[in-house]
Amino acid sequence: MAKYVVIGGSRGIGAATAEHLVEQGHEVLSVSRTPAAAGEWIEADVATDAGVLAVRAAVEARDQGNGAAAGLDGLLFLGGVWENGAFTDNYDFFASPMEETRFVLSVNLTAPILLAQALTTYLAKAGNPRVILNGSESGLANSGSCEVANTASKFGMQGMTEALNQVLRGHGIGVTVVNFGNVATPEVLDDIETGLFGPQVPIPIEDLLATYDYLLKISAATVPQSIDLRQKTPGGIGE
Repeated sequence: MAKYVVIGGSRGIGAATAEHLVEQGHEVLSVSRTPAAAGEWIEADVATDAGVLAVRAAVEARDQGNGAAAGLDGLLFLGGVWENGAFTDNYDFFASPMEETRFVLSVNLTAPILLAQALTTYLAKAGNPRVILNGSESGLANSGSCEVANTASKFGMQGMTEALNQVLRGHGIGVTVVNFGNVATPEVLDDIETGLFGPQVPIPIEDLLATYDYLLKISAATVPQSIDLRQKTPGGIGE
């Protein structure tokens, strides 16, 4: 049984992943602001220092309690936020308030850095520890969308991954960013059905889960730094 921290475990990709890992028999600390779908819920807002410290405290308590095997096998940062009206005709850069920009960058970019820093001690105890970051097609060259804060954060995640791999290599920790288009979560399927997103075939959630399984099971000799999953049939903004 492996031990994982899943950030964003209350909905969407994070919830599906937490459920998937629990079904496989793994121990999951599921971090979110609202109740998690599976695993042990850690209530925390990772956009704040207090939230990051709460996650570390929960990992430390599990590491020391009840004779559990030491170490944390993986940090999966699967949460994320974006601007109001993002990916629709309703997005307006000039109407986006300052606090929204700071919040998007704090959650998408600053939080994973601070969490990796806070949890390195526990990850380093495991045999083949991994950090997995949910990126986006918006963070790839010539693919960025007009949502300025979100796109900037996803581009930043590419550089973060490169730097973290250098810093954490000596601790035996591999870091991978997974970039993808729309994934068939309930929220995305609803947006397609209502016409907010144009007709398209989203990436099946099973494909993303299979990607995470691959990253968590390959040998310690290999670190895929970036994996890009694109939709064969992408769609645009709804009419």
